[in-house]
Amino acid sequence: MEPTRQIYWNIVGGGLIYAFFAVAAAWLLWGVWKRVKLWRLGGSEDRVDRIPERISGVLREVFGQRRHLQDPLPGVAHLMIFYGFLVEFIATLLIAAQEWTGIHFLEGNFYLGYSLLSDLFGLVAIVGLLIMLFWRGVLRPARLHSALDDWIAVLLLLLLFVQGFFVEALRLAATEPAWAEWSPIGYAVSFLFAGWPESWLLDSHRGLWWIHAVTAFCFIAYFVFGKFGHVVYGGGNIFLRNLGSTGKLTHPDIDVLVEEDEEALDRLGVGSLEGFSWKGLMDLDACVNCGRCEAMCPATISGSPLSPRKLIQDMKGQLTRSAPGPEAGTGVPAPLISPLIGDGEGEGLQPAVLEAELWGCRTCGACMHECPMMIEHIPKIVDMRRHLVMTESKMGEDVQALLKSMDDRMHPFVGSSRDREEWFSDLDVKVYGRGDEADTLFWVGCAGAMVDRNVDVSRALVKVMQSAGVDFALLGNEEVCTGDPARRVGGELTYQMCAKENIETFERYGIKRIVTACPHCMNTLKNEYSDYGGGYEVLHHSELIEDLISEGRVKPKRTEESVTYHDPCYLGRHNDVYDEPRQVAASVTADGSLIEMKKNRSRAHCCGSGGGYAWMDDKPERRINQERFSQVQGCGAKTAAVSCPFCMQMFEDASSALDPEGEVRVADIAELIAESIED
Repeated sequence: MEPTRQIYWNIVGGGLIYAFFAVAAAWLLWGVWKRVKLWRLGGSEDRVDRIPERISGVLREVFGQRRHLQDPLPGVAHLMIFYGFLVEFIATLLIAAQEWTGIHFLEGNFYLGYSLLSDLFGLVAIVGLLIMLFWRGVLRPARLHSALDDWIAVLLLLLLFVQGFFVEALRLAATEPAWAEWSPIGYAVSFLFAGWPESWLLDSHRGLWWIHAVTAFCFIAYFVFGKFGHVVYGGGNIFLRNLGSTGKLTHPDIDVLVEEDEEALDRLGVGSLEGFSWKGLMDLDACVNCGRCEAMCPATISGSPLSPRKLIQDMKGQLTRSAPGPEAGTGVPAPLISPLIGDGEGEGLQPAVLEAELWGCRTCGACMHECPMMIEHIPKIVDMRRHLVMTESKMGEDVQALLKSMDDRMHPFVGSSRDREEWFSDLDVKVYGRGDEADTLFWVGCAGAMVDRNVDVSRALVKVMQSAGVDFALLGNEEVCTGDPARRVGGELTYQMCAKENIETFERYGIKRIVTACPHCMNTLKNEYSDYGGGYEVLHHSELIEDLISEGRVKPKRTEESVTYHDPCYLGRHNDVYDEPRQVAASVTADGSLIEMKKNRSRAHCCGSGGGYAWMDDKPERRINQERFSQVQGCGAKTAAVSCPFCMQMFEDASSALDPEGEVRVADIAELIAESIED
């Protein structure tokens, strides 16, 4: 007899399962539609472009499980569950296809292969689920905040797989087909029923088959109402992800807003859930509460009130609780009633997000780069900061002073009276305002011109560029802050004032190519000025120096220096520049290699100065910069190479506290190269 199987063997009325399936599927679709209606309360946003790129991202993240596998144990377990479930789902579809079409293709060698793969991948899924139970129930890492729904999801799926094997085992025990060994797991379980009377086997098989079917329909109905909803919402969220730099914040031109609505200035930022786009609200449903973002967040690690996981979960909870019904007689949804932001004091409805949580964010991007669902935390946090700063005028004294300094003097350094041309007064450099012309603008930035330690870096970079014959010029006193600090703390008006003034200056001198030693300036000039008509080729100085070395225009000398490299968040995570600064730093070492810290590249620990914190302080339990500097000390390198002026400030501060003897030297990569070409 040819190997095959009878679809409804021993089952009476098996066709009823399609009616049950229809009910469960209708319930599932209704659950999805309920959430979609909530997302539609948000504003419009175009996320359906560059379709091939979006599809490739889904293949990479969903089927390749790239971000999940960054944490090996839960990542491998999730991979096993995913592929085990996927193969069993396909196997079930094949059974349904044969039943619907009447074409018997589950037979012969194809059926044997089908049986073998179904059993093996079912076992893979069970092993993955057991690892996940061990992870949650025994290891219980701090980042996990298990809810009842987490246990229901894992145990329900485990029950389904175990039921399936027992149903199969009872069928094999009753029929004893010659090809039973091609279902190795079910065949092994069937020995438990050896010697049972045939009537018992048939009755047990029939009863368990229906129990298994009911369990499966409950699983389908529950799918989008609990943990498994991330399969639908998360997959969609990955497809609709931001394809640009995560360092780019977008916001409509305020001048245009005011022209269209004179009261627009009273509604800047986001003060309620409806203020986010539909995609921003979809983000909330994609969150699986896994805690990966929390485990990597420097603010959370330092003891700040901010937890990106909790922030998203609290907003999701508010969206669910305050879902509006239609206003009487209109059919139009009423506004969401719960407050989004508050200080948590007083009676009445409590806010979803505390102000202290918003002010803890360093905008480093660690949360967004860890999230397997590609949730966008930073844009939400900055939008809510904008509401506090520009609509409610609620901010700390540090933020007030920073914004006032930028409004009055176009730089964020309160009390500084330094001139932007003082640092190069003894250098032979071109300046656009003096009638000079050049191919490249060296954008110095506020820190590079006004902070003594970073002035040394600016002078070192000038030396490197001059030695290589780079044709560059400066703006001098015509350079004003890019606006980055103001934008990150919520001062969008101040940011746009700075941006538009700089763009006018660039147009006046025909500037098209810019190099800067500041990743924050690079990010703003490269990614954000385009919203206001400024399109430029912007290089970080690590990219320029690496090009000069590869072209032979700069030839560093090797030393015995042991060097490690710290990845600035706005250069690495936000702009994907990892290799060039490493190649530059390694070019001065004896063997051309670096000592890598455990946390490096996209998983590097933040220095703590982003999001305006080069000028702010929230007095955390543990200093973020000291956490990072201790990692430098732990790797054994004697030189910590940096490539950001704010990282330099943070490392110098941490060094004075943790390394008063100066055993570890902090140097910018431009300084390392300038020293190596001293002769």
